[in-house]
Amino acid sequence: MNDPGAPLAAGDRIELRFPARGDLVVLARLVTSAVATRAGFDVEELEDLRLAVGELCLLALQGSDARHGDLRLELTLLGDGVAITCSLERASTTGDTEPSADEMEAAHLSEQILTALVDEHGRQSEDGAVRAWLRKRRRELAG
Repeated sequence: MNDPGAPLAAGDRIELRFPARGDLVVLARLVTSAVATRAGFDVEELEDLRLAVGELCLLALQGSDARHGDLRLELTLLGDGVAITCSLERASTTGDTEPSADEMEAAHLSEQILTALVDEHGRQSEDGAVRAWLRKRRRELAG
């Protein structure tokens, strides 16, 4: 029988799928916090990850009509940290091929926040599918 309080280990993967609505991004933050706690991240790193996942979801939603889509959050434990991917699925694009100035500014701000909070991040968009990702390593305790 699995111990529900046992730490997560490298290779463990958790997936969350929910309607692509901004008000539900809190679910992604809560799951990330729970997973990172069990993976041994400290309190400051937990808060960084919670904020970063919110921005990651916003990046995945940018430029889409997500009312009919889903966000899929995938967390994969690495030996020294976590890799998180947020994908927008089953949503149509807004029809505008070029993002508006507001969308570009919002994306730029999200990318700046991610740069400050995580070790690596990126975003790809292909054939209407959007995928944003990040990687965060745990800090080793000094001593």
